[in-house]
Amino acid sequence: MKIFCKIGDDGSVTAFSTCSTADVQVDAEVTGPLYPEKISGYKLEADNTGVNHLVFDEEQYRSCIKQEQEAAALAEAEAKLAEVSRDAMLDGVDDDTALTMAPLYPEWQTGQNYKTGQRLRFGDGGFVKVLQDHKSQADWLPDATPSLYVVLSDPAEEWPEFRQPTGAHDVYMAGDKTTYKGEHYTCKADNTAHSPEELPDAWEKAAE
Repeated sequence: MKIFCKIGDDGSVTAFSTCSTADVQVDAEVTGPLYPEKISGYKLEADNTGVNHLVFDEEQYRSCIKQEQEAAALAEAEAKLAEVSRDAMLDGVDDDTALTMAPLYPEWQTGQNYKTGQRLRFGDGGFVKVLQDHKSQADWLPDATPSLYVVLSDPAEEWPEFRQPTGAHDVYMAGDKTTYKGEHYTCKADNTAHSPEELPDAWEKAAE
């Protein structure tokens, strides 16, 4: 049976067909069944009369498969390395820097095992940091579960909304600014864990 082959730049058979086309036009004789899924194992051999024969070389096929598997494994390893390097970089910056790169962080989802210190996007522009290891669930939303998350405020926002501190890690320090019930306040004392309403002596209301 006559078959028409497409030959690659390296001389390998890259396609074959029973019809000649602009790309597939090298004719060859073939005996027996053809296996298109094993095309990497085929090659052309000319007999002493100059007639091409399409033959299957099992060793060549196995070698090609091995190369493909090694290339796929290498690509997967390189992708994993890039992911690990990226995660290490994102984990290594401080909160203010992280805020400037917020789109690079994963979005909060339910059913995920989160680790202390992880930073996540949440809702419409929200950005939070995990305070303790846990598995997320639908009724533990980041902006409503201060024991599990702290909302990170944009440093460009001068008067961020007041957030009730949950520990020494997020208390207000002297000079910190906040908005409480629509009013602007500046903290006057370090380690303030109460709102302007609860501890007015620790806050100074900003002049309008």
